[in-house]
Amino acid sequence: MQYNILVAEDDVNIANLIKELITRKGNIALIAQDGEQAFKVFSNIKVDLIITDLKMPNIDGMTFIKMVREAKSKVPIIIITGYGSQQNRELAEQYGVFKILSKPCPLVDISNAIDSALKSDVQ
Repeated sequence: MQYNILVAEDDVNIANLIKELITRKGNIALIAQDGEQAFKVFSNIKVDLIITDLKMPNIDGMTFIKMVREAKSKVPIIIITGYGSQQNRELAEQYGVFKILSKPCPLVDISNAIDSALKSDVQ
């Protein structure tokens, strides 16, 4: 089965690495540079998984996650961030985030998180 995976990441190099990982697994990567673009994609295309950074221009990752949850979506969300403060972790837990990974993180960790999230019954 092919999944649509939305990647909200303002660092083009990281976004491209994650996109390559997703496409190698036979899935479709939808790339957004910030939370505003990401929410537009989310609103127009059925997304099976969201991978987001927290620190992005326009709309930050946590605000984007809140908007997704306010839209009544239970789509699994993975956060990949260099800003994994306790406050952010607590907020992420409140929003039902599937996994938080700290930058830099090995691609194998991202790959495993994607596989686990897609197999979860969160949706």
